[in-house]
Amino acid sequence: MRGKCNHPLVDILKLVMIAILCGMDELDKIIDYGKNKKEFLEKEFNIKLIPSKPTLTRVMAMVNPKWLSLSIVCILNTLIKNNPSQIMLDGKVIKSTEAIKTIETMMNIVTAYTDTGISLGQITVDSKSNEIPAVRELIEMLNIEGMVITADAMHCQKETAKTIIENKGDYVLQLKANQGNFYKDVYAMFDDKYMNEADKDCEYETFSTKEKSHGRIEKRTCYVLNEVAFFTDYMAEWKGLKKIFAVKREIERNGNKTTEISCYLSSKNTTAENLLSYTRKHWEIESMHHILDVTYDEDRCKILTQRAQENLNVFRKIGISIHKNYLKEKKQTVKSSMFNCLLNNNLLLEVIGNITNCNNR
Repeated sequence: MRGKCNHPLVDILKLVMIAILCGMDELDKIIDYGKNKKEFLEKEFNIKLIPSKPTLTRVMAMVNPKWLSLSIVCILNTLIKNNPSQIMLDGKVIKSTEAIKTIETMMNIVTAYTDTGISLGQITVDSKSNEIPAVRELIEMLNIEGMVITADAMHCQKETAKTIIENKGDYVLQLKANQGNFYKDVYAMFDDKYMNEADKDCEYETFSTKEKSHGRIEKRTCYVLNEVAFFTDYMAEWKGLKKIFAVKREIERNGNKTTEISCYLSSKNTTAENLLSYTRKHWEIESMHHILDVTYDEDRCKILTQRAQENLNVFRKIGISIHKNYLKEKKQTVKSSMFNCLLNNNLLLEVIGNITNCNNR
């Protein structure tokens, strides 16, 4: 006996995407949203039937997350004509997946996130220890020609730098103690007492920014070494390495001051202003991960199949991208934008329409 399919796959995927744009973070809530918005969904999106939870659960566990991600990214890239110049790479563990019996450890999803607000691709690994080769695999999968790749200290690896250069990209990688003497020697060159004495004749090219927000003042200064001959031996080991620089962050809040210095390696032969911008933009992927945890409560998602977890992660990141593109000129959080879309169908259509109109800007 042949089964009868009443739910076109595209309708189910549309329902999930729309519900997630409104902040729904669980399958139960997605179904409740569908039932309460049934007339609206049929009129505007031609979704005639709302699936049951068992049906939605099966579908989310069947769809291949890699192809789902690639399909949605292709659509967004067609609509959003701005070309990315920077790709941020980082992994995020989903703590709730510890309960999934088919995997040994919690899922860690490594994402490639662009400065245009789109997640280009992702790879799922079982633990943080597997993140380093996963990043290299992700780099090989993507077209990074002419782009700057940024990553945290875990990925400050010679082989990772080589992979980026061989794929015609550039890198900005944070240097940490995992690089032994190189790390110590670089930090010695950026000792705070030298940086405080910097002037127009010093050995650094500098650029500074200052921001004031919510009673907090943060000054960031980028110091780029003008002369790197001291590091000739090290530079020979790092393919494409051209710039060694540090970012000094001075934060003042309620009369208390803190200072933090981070050092970086870069193959991009550019100014201190641009290098500072690359390090600053990298935190956009951290912001995206924060929204996944705080707004979507991803770490407590109770779904017990790996594919369903991965697919919801894809939809959530796309939802964040769509809202961030809509909010570019607006002083509003992604969370409040999602809530307003839940309450106001016309606003939801406006947010979605903003993406489809991106190519007319």
